[in-house]
Amino acid sequence: MWIDVKIPYEPGNRLAEAYNRSMEDSSAEWVLLLDHDVFFCNPNWYGICIQAIEQVKDTKAGLLTCVTNGTHRANNTPQKADRIIKTDCLHQHIQVAKILHEKYKYTVTQITWPKITGFFMLVKRSAWEEIKFKGQDLGYVDWHFSNRLLDAGFEIYLMKGLYMYHQRGMGALWKRL
Repeated sequence: MWIDVKIPYEPGNRLAEAYNRSMEDSSAEWVLLLDHDVFFCNPNWYGICIQAIEQVKDTKAGLLTCVTNGTHRANNTPQKADRIIKTDCLHQHIQVAKILHEKYKYTVTQITWPKITGFFMLVKRSAWEEIKFKGQDLGYVDWHFSNRLLDAGFEIYLMKGLYMYHQRGMGALWKRL
């Protein structure tokens, strides 16, 4: 088993098209769709993902996600880590990742939150083939996808021991460079 890692991009903020093209271009059973402004803070992130996939293999899993330093729209989302720091210091985020992994290890919990933030979406191909990404609104493509997954009977799981630092606002930085 292997995971294909993609950072989708499509000119004109056509995020649904970028997600769908990333899925179409992959032959993997699981595809990890990442925002361009995330940082891997767990050195064994890939192994954590493989363990999670193994844990949900006999379920109706369609999507796996992880925790982060918070989200800008859905403050009550289960993707928000229970240990939040307000800093851009990557070293401190790595320490948070270590603490959370020590606490939760390879814990995978099913969640029913319909508004999954797309900074980190590990998508199962068969679920995507049934529920492709739709829409043009950059801010809600991920929410609509996760909601439609749940409506179709698929399940969403959270890897509580995997922490990603999501540094929002990087798009403005990239435009300046």
